[in-house]
Amino acid sequence: MYLTKPKRPGVKVERIYRLLLDHPLKDMTSYRLAKGSCSDHHWTLDKVRELQKLGVMKGMKVVRPKDLFLIWANRPTDIRSREYFVKDVLGKIKGSKMEYAATTYFGENQIGRYLFPSRMDIYIRFEDASKWHMDLVRDGLVGKGNLRLMITDEHVFFNPFTRGEIKTVSVQQLIVDLLREGGVCNEAAELLMERFYGEE
Repeated sequence: MYLTKPKRPGVKVERIYRLLLDHPLKDMTSYRLAKGSCSDHHWTLDKVRELQKLGVMKGMKVVRPKDLFLIWANRPTDIRSREYFVKDVLGKIKGSKMEYAATTYFGENQIGRYLFPSRMDIYIRFEDASKWHMDLVRDGLVGKGNLRLMITDEHVFFNPFTRGEIKTVSVQQLIVDLLREGGVCNEAAELLMERFYGEE
C-alpha cells in the first residue's frame, strides 16, 4: 500500500474549526456546525464553549480568528504523505482527472503570490492513492522531490478555492497548512490572515 489511511480521533474538531473559519465568516448555529462536521450536537456545543472561554468566540461568532488558527495549527496531525519528482509537475496535476486540492507553496501562490512555488503539495483521496502512484512513476521518480501527495480527513476538500490555474484548498485550510509548514510559510500565513480576516 502506497499511502495508509489516517486514523485520527480529532478530525471532527478540525472540521468544526474549518467551518467556523469559512471565509467570509458566516453566521453559524450550533446545529449547523454539528451537522456540517458530522458531530453530536452536545459534543459540538462543548467545543464551542471551550473556544468561548478562551475568548476566541463570542456567542457563535469567531472574534479572534488568528488565535483559532494557532489552536488548530498546534493540534497533533496525522497527515500521511509521499514525495515524488515529476518533470512538469504543474502540467501533470492540471491534466489529472482525479480529485485533488493544492496547499502550501503552490496553493499560496494561487491566492497570495508571496511564496515561490518550490514544491507542489496536494491532498488526494485515499482511494485514488494507488492510481496517483502508478501515474506518477510512469514519468517521474519516487523520493524527495517537487511533489508531495497527502491524505487526511476528506473534509479537507470543503469549499476549495478555484480561481487560479489549479484547484486549491479553502483559504482557512491553506493558512493552517502554512502555519504547520513553518519558516517563510508563516509569513505567508500572516499576510493571508491580514487580507482575509483583518488580522496580522
